[in-house]
Amino acid sequence: MAKSVTVKVEGLRELGERMKSLSEDVNNRIARAATAAGAVVIRNAAQAKVPVDTGNLKKNIIVKRLPKGESAGLTSEHIVTVRKGKLTKKQKSTGLKDAYYGQFIEFGTVKAPARPFLRPAFDQNKEKAVDAIKSRIDARLKKAGA
Repeated sequence: MAKSVTVKVEGLRELGERMKSLSEDVNNRIARAATAAGAVVIRNAAQAKVPVDTGNLKKNIIVKRLPKGESAGLTSEHIVTVRKGKLTKKQKSTGLKDAYYGQFIEFGTVKAPARPFLRPAFDQNKEKAVDAIKSRIDARLKKAGA
């Protein structure tokens, strides 16, 4: 089971003051855009690190927004994960196949060594992800006039 990771960001009090003047809907949109921007940085790094045979696993590394009920009261939460399980007809029509084996590549098996790509992508790019989040929040706040 993957462990949850927390990143400390300074300046949140000032950010909260700026966001108080905005509606809840605008705040939620800013939060969704910001967390998505950070997750995209990690996803792109993971796609660059994953071992490529057919390219299917690389295509199945995705950013997923968690529903509010699953995000423990947070405004917005995105994860970077490997798509696995049942695919839609549209996904199948593009040649995409189930990538259930991503966990075997990341963690290894009894017969195959681990070749991690998700965890190193996070570890090496978490500061870039935070910068992307800050940048997106700043741009959205300016756009909203706050």
